[in-house]
Amino acid sequence: MPGNGGSAVFENIAALDIGTSAVRLLTARTGLRNFQVTGLSIEDISREEGDGPGDAVRRAIARLLAENDIRGCTVLCNLPMEKAIVRNIAFPFSDAEKISAAIPYEAEENMPFSIDELIMDFQSLRSPRSDEARIMLAATPIEAVREQVALLDTTGLRPFRMGLEANALFECYRYFNRIPDENIIQLDIGHEKTILVIAGGGDLLYTRCITGGFGAVHREIAAMNRCSIRDAQRLFESLNLDLTSIENNYQRDFYKTLGLNRSKLKKIYDRTISLVEELVEQVVLTLRSFSVEYGELEYGRVLISGGGANLAGVGHLLSRELELPVAALPFLQGYPEQAIQTQFPIVFGTMLSYLNARRHSVNFLKGEFVPDLAGGSRKIYFLATAFLSLAALIFAVNLAVSTFLNYRTGSHYTKEINERYMRYFHARQAVDDPLKAALAQVNEEKKQLSAIDVLVQPGDRVIDLLSEIVSKFPGDPDFQLTNLVINEGIARIDGQTSSSKIIDDFKNRLVDTGRFSSVDLNTNISRKNEIGFSMVIKQSGKKTPAREQAE
Repeated sequence: MPGNGGSAVFENIAALDIGTSAVRLLTARTGLRNFQVTGLSIEDISREEGDGPGDAVRRAIARLLAENDIRGCTVLCNLPMEKAIVRNIAFPFSDAEKISAAIPYEAEENMPFSIDELIMDFQSLRSPRSDEARIMLAATPIEAVREQVALLDTTGLRPFRMGLEANALFECYRYFNRIPDENIIQLDIGHEKTILVIAGGGDLLYTRCITGGFGAVHREIAAMNRCSIRDAQRLFESLNLDLTSIENNYQRDFYKTLGLNRSKLKKIYDRTISLVEELVEQVVLTLRSFSVEYGELEYGRVLISGGGANLAGVGHLLSRELELPVAALPFLQGYPEQAIQTQFPIVFGTMLSYLNARRHSVNFLKGEFVPDLAGGSRKIYFLATAFLSLAALIFAVNLAVSTFLNYRTGSHYTKEINERYMRYFHARQAVDDPLKAALAQVNEEKKQLSAIDVLVQPGDRVIDLLSEIVSKFPGDPDFQLTNLVINEGIARIDGQTSSSKIIDDFKNRLVDTGRFSSVDLNTNISRKNEIGFSMVIKQSGKKTPAREQAE
């Protein structure tokens, strides 16, 4: 039988489900990648006059242990849901460390007990919003765990893990489910409580324990017939009540063989119908509360389990009231008995929760209750240790081979980089660090480029200014240029010509371009046919440097 992850190889497991009316035991053996269920057993909890707390449960467990040898097994159990306080909490962040640090403060606000009196654990839940994290915080009084551990200890059992029944119920659904991404409601209808689970997309989203089960009907039968609760329970189970119609029960006449008349049958029928209606009312209220927190979901079906699922017509009533298809929770095909199909999903899920999600789901065995793993249980891990040693050896060999290959690859890489460095940078010989040498050379080129950029300003560049002035030079051969200085958009030209008209025409051509804010001309006659000139040309939009303005 395949598992969904497994925890330890060749491990013997004994999972217990201690209910109100019966104790169920599942034994299994794990392999490398699977597990095999080796036994399923159930014992009724028969209470006797004068019993103290837990006496009937101890007797039931003792009868199970007399028929099943679970020495050397890893013992798993659950804390009954009615003893747990479960709260869903949303955080505006998803960091696990921050959530762990914030939980004590949230617990003080959400729990009706002092946190010093509680054992708490939490597990992550899927959130409909990406900017928040949801958790399920579960807590119980320390004394409740102490009583449960002490009860098992008197029978010679020491639990390795104490989980939450809701997680076990969900894990059973997840194991057998073949419909991807569906939203479902699970109802495990028991003797004194009903466990409700909302699951979606393969994740547990919400859970609640609804107080009330068919034990209320048993008590009413016991009062009506003046018999024990156990006898009333047997009568109710033998009656095989059909909830679809009271007439169906009248027509069968079977109730008469149980010593019931029509009036008593009608009372039993009405009380059972009333119980189902109360359950439906609580389910509807829970769904509304959940939708406020999580958002609306479209549910595909309702899956029922527990002793209450054996009642004929209970699925029909739930389907009619909830307006959803109702089916039995799928279970092991090799066990056709109806009692096993309906009453063993939680104990089966207890094993699955340990194998698949023990690090991610609630566990109440903390602090003083952490089990001692020394002694016999250590033998379970001998083979795991051998595999770990082999893995370490393989890792060492792989590390040595990787080091050698990295050295060869590095040498080839260095050689290739050096060849490219010598080719691209015209180097004559290889260097120790070609990348560093290339980077230094590139930085030097950048410095030289920066120096050129300082000389040749961006925008209205010197070359553009010079080109514009030169294009207007006179074509006369007597025009001679003796000096040209350009500084920040201002050009000064010194020279000589044979005629003042030539230099005046040159000035006018510059002014006509409209690209210069001013063109100032000074001339002097040094000798006949030789006129010296000095011209200052200011480019538009440029200010005269402060130094030259002062002059």
